[in-house]
Amino acid sequence: MYWGYTVRLAKGLHGLVHDCPYKGGYDLKLGTSEHGQVVQPGSLLLPRFKHLLVAFGGPDGLEDCLQHDRKLQGKLPVDVFDLYLNTCPGQGSRTIRTEEAILISLSFLQTAVTRYGGF
Repeated sequence: MYWGYTVRLAKGLHGLVHDCPYKGGYDLKLGTSEHGQVVQPGSLLLPRFKHLLVAFGGPDGLEDCLQHDRKLQGKLPVDVFDLYLNTCPGQGSRTIRTEEAILISLSFLQTAVTRYGGF
């Protein structure tokens, strides 16, 4: 089974989270950051979901994205996302390019997404 992913352009982080193309919105919103919770991939527990959003920040992370979105200023990632995870613990560099982070994160999430997704 190929579960794939879709990329879409949104007007700010608020638009990404709240202007969902699916009726009823996203069942699960996941933010990624080196500041997120560290969990071993095999022990990651997710609630059942049909539509998952995985958000990646820029070089200064989702925290910086939140501070530059007028509708979300003052909020923390844990206020906006259901889960806030470090999908690349011990990364060894200050930043990871987004195209690398996507592959690393999808690999990290694969077991849990297959187990809990698509109800």
